[in-house]
Amino acid sequence: MKEEKLVESKCIGKDWQEEYQRRMATPEEAVKVVRSGDRVIASYLQARLLTEALAARKDELRDVTIHSNTPTEQIQGLFFQEGMDDVFHNTIEIYIGDWARTAPIGTDTKRSHFWPGTFSSMMKTFDERPEECPYKIDVVLTVVSPPDKDGFCSFGSALWNKRSYCKRARNVIAEVHDNLIRTGGTNFIHFSEIDYFVEGPPDETAELSPEERDALIKGLVSQAEPEVRALIESVLPDIEEETMRMRVAENISVLGLEEAQTRITALKQRLGLEDPDPVAVAIAQYVSQLVKDGDTLQIGTGFPSQQMIRLGAFDEKHDLGIYSEMASPGFGTIVERGIVTGKYKTFHPGKVTVSSFLGCNREDLDIIDGNPVFEQYDSEYILDIRNISQNDSFVAINNAISVDLTGQINVETGVGPRMINGHGGQPEMHIGAVLSKGGRAITLIPSTALEGTVSRIVPHLDQGAVVTIPRYYTDCIVTEYGIARLMGKDCRQRAEELINVAHPDFRAELRRKAQELFYP
Repeated sequence: MKEEKLVESKCIGKDWQEEYQRRMATPEEAVKVVRSGDRVIASYLQARLLTEALAARKDELRDVTIHSNTPTEQIQGLFFQEGMDDVFHNTIEIYIGDWARTAPIGTDTKRSHFWPGTFSSMMKTFDERPEECPYKIDVVLTVVSPPDKDGFCSFGSALWNKRSYCKRARNVIAEVHDNLIRTGGTNFIHFSEIDYFVEGPPDETAELSPEERDALIKGLVSQAEPEVRALIESVLPDIEEETMRMRVAENISVLGLEEAQTRITALKQRLGLEDPDPVAVAIAQYVSQLVKDGDTLQIGTGFPSQQMIRLGAFDEKHDLGIYSEMASPGFGTIVERGIVTGKYKTFHPGKVTVSSFLGCNREDLDIIDGNPVFEQYDSEYILDIRNISQNDSFVAINNAISVDLTGQINVETGVGPRMINGHGGQPEMHIGAVLSKGGRAITLIPSTALEGTVSRIVPHLDQGAVVTIPRYYTDCIVTEYGIARLMGKDCRQRAEELINVAHPDFRAELRRKAQELFYP
């Protein structure tokens, strides 16, 4: 159906703007295409006006599945609240995050469901086995830029699988935002492939005086609990962008103290307002030892991998390349500084190729916007292991929650089977690195959790814990105490390598357990 629409658009010619205007609608009109029993894809970034309009239809719909890959505060505040699961059922793919885990009907309550799978195989049953496919792709709600002179819209800094879903959906509804960047690759969709357009929300601070903006932000902050309010007020003066200040005030004001502390700490580190975590500093020094000139890198988000650029892990390197699912702060500046050139990259040479630049800061995005060096491709392409492994000397750098003494890596569950997060593109990137000629898969893990009371290197994973990376593919494990090289080693040797990089307080107990597990 979508291909037919694109063919029809060729005939529109110079008058395509008239057809574009005919497809404009109010949010309420647009979401009328959603029927009871539908599956609605709510892509990241979420379309605020469209999701609000859909939530408002709760009294007239039944059994609607809200399928999201990154359910942010916007989605959580609408569809993850008490009473909403009588109408809307939440399914989360790839990424859970704090919002969906702790929400009233989040994954902790087992009233929202995680959809395991990989980006590269996500559409396989839909495309190749429709008789087996347990789901439909009925309606996509997405965010796009206004069309360019040829009628093509950009998905902005976060492409991921938006385009893939739009190509297969019965109906596509797009909220138009003026501030989305444009990049090369496949980060586009022709307006004719979209059924309805809705004007995005205006910048709430654009027409306000500085005094009015401050009053609005103070009003949002005042809604927070006193401890949370103090946290927000400590960081706001150092945030230059009004929209970012507004977002922090609006989103963090509704959080509890523990979650707010985590968010504010991460924000301060990202803005360079706090001294870097000493664990991350030590890990960055070891990562620098493992990365060679000419390598092509994938860098995961989260702690501590997303701090590697800022902490100088690659400062002394030359002619690096980037092929990554997501981006980290510094992706733009590391190219501008000449550290990344892609000169020796064997797949998409000379280009920075990702599926999403989400994670970059404003400085990075200003460098990336319209720059032909930077390209975004559909996640099913970027994360195809066959494509990843075409990058010679490919180095995947990701994080973990725990690892056992045989090398089984868990990045998804905390205590027992409790889901902390999804796996993202880590399994594919890790395996692709192992299969790459000269490639390495590096897993970063602080040696302890819960303020040093728990070792992340454990004799065996908890019952119910998810094995994200099987031990067959485990390569290098890096803690603040060193590098454990596991590939090619037996279980005794692996245990010894891991014990040597565990926190000293836990090494004796780990060694005793290793004796029980691997010695007669």
